[in-house]
Amino acid sequence: MRKAILVGLFAAALVLAGCNGFALGGDETPARTVTPAAVPTDEPTPTAVSRLAPGLTGQGVTDAFALGEAHASVLDDTSYSLHEEFAVEYANGTAYNRGSTDARLAANDSRYYVRQNASGLLFGGGAFTRKIWSNGERVLVADTTNNNTSYDSPSSVEGEPVRPREALSLDPTKRQQLYAYLGSVETRVTGTETRNGTTLHRVESTTVTNPAAFEIQWMNPRDLSLVAFVDSRGLVHEYRLNYTASLDGTPVDVRRHVRYTNLGNTTVERPSWYDAAIANVSTPTTTAG
Repeated sequence: MRKAILVGLFAAALVLAGCNGFALGGDETPARTVTPAAVPTDEPTPTAVSRLAPGLTGQGVTDAFALGEAHASVLDDTSYSLHEEFAVEYANGTAYNRGSTDARLAANDSRYYVRQNASGLLFGGGAFTRKIWSNGERVLVADTTNNNTSYDSPSSVEGEPVRPREALSLDPTKRQQLYAYLGSVETRVTGTETRNGTTLHRVESTTVTNPAAFEIQWMNPRDLSLVAFVDSRGLVHEYRLNYTASLDGTPVDVRRHVRYTNLGNTTVERPSWYDAAIANVSTPTTTAG
């Protein structure tokens, strides 16, 4: 298989386009009478529900797919920075899996620089760092394990350089996570706040409707808290997910925190390790497709 550039440290197991339904009123029809009294002929007018963003109303998320697509559409058309932290830890603080991702991407992911760190028992107690850079024409990768760094310029089985967008094996917009998470809980809008002149709606989870969306290597997710901040375009500026689960019968705390910043103001520069990578990648490494 062709080498996957961005390591999938943990991702949602399901892609859901579900929605949290709500009723606008009953469907009963007033009984007809034989008295002279006037009988209503018009059905009650449903109470209007305000639309705050695609897939989001004042009552909560009604279409997780629409919201996720709107979120991704905003990011596709601009540069942005992504910061993500995640952890799966035992009660004594020992990490089964802990890491972070920092990414700077130009519009349409034409150029990017991504750095991922990971450590914990999942990696044998060691630490791993992957850095990937693209100028829109070629891709360079630097992998560091236990202070040893190797470089790569991935190519297809035909020997052709991998296209920069294809090298991003995970979608940095994280639309699929949003489908899965927001489509698997009941939500409500609990308020607003202003950041850099933009009004954000605070969306909080209330009840998990599909636990399977939160089960990766672990089971029985519980005590879940999900908070997201959404603007009127549908862009999810930030979301925080926390819950407890069981890993091989032992309780673990699962946390994920994702933020998008510097929209339209993110630059992608050549990394300091560029020359070392070029010097060590005179012949592209062929990877399976």
